[in-house]
Amino acid sequence: MKKVIPFLVATVFVVTSQVFAWTSTQDAADRLGATQVKEIAFDKNADRLTEAQKSEIRNAVSEAAQKGRIDEVKVFAWSDKEYPSDNKKQTKEEVGLAKNRIKHLKSFLKDDLKVKSVDEYNMAERPSAIEKLFNTSDAKIKNTAESAGAAPTEGNTGLFDLKAQASKGVVMIFLKR
Repeated sequence: MKKVIPFLVATVFVVTSQVFAWTSTQDAADRLGATQVKEIAFDKNADRLTEAQKSEIRNAVSEAAQKGRIDEVKVFAWSDKEYPSDNKKQTKEEVGLAKNRIKHLKSFLKDDLKVKSVDEYNMAERPSAIEKLFNTSDAKIKNTAESAGAAPTEGNTGLFDLKAQASKGVVMIFLKR
């Protein structure tokens, strides 16, 4: 019995941490009007999708298509660091890693799954001053993700990094109305 209790505590902790991160992403998807959302965890420094990740995305797109006609898909990708704080920038390598993750996600969606419209959001970069001034789509989407807790900045990832999004990709699917 003494060995079971620590195991149960650890199991509950892991499940809770995954659910908490998911609810932040789901909240952002709900605020943006997405019908379906899929969160993907990349290995450190990896930018390519595994077959298991492709299968998860394929299933999410298929489920959404059963509900109606897909209008667009929004793809978010982080580097191996959290969303940058105000007035901070990530290195070129970190921005490039997120960009490559987006490239592979977008390519899979367009080429393999035949999704026509894919918007991309590099979560290794904050909106520029001009984007904020003109309240561009990029600025609105990133601000919504951040306010929903789906794009926490370093130091704001909660107890034991439960809200961390580093090394993640998110696919949000929107249907025609």
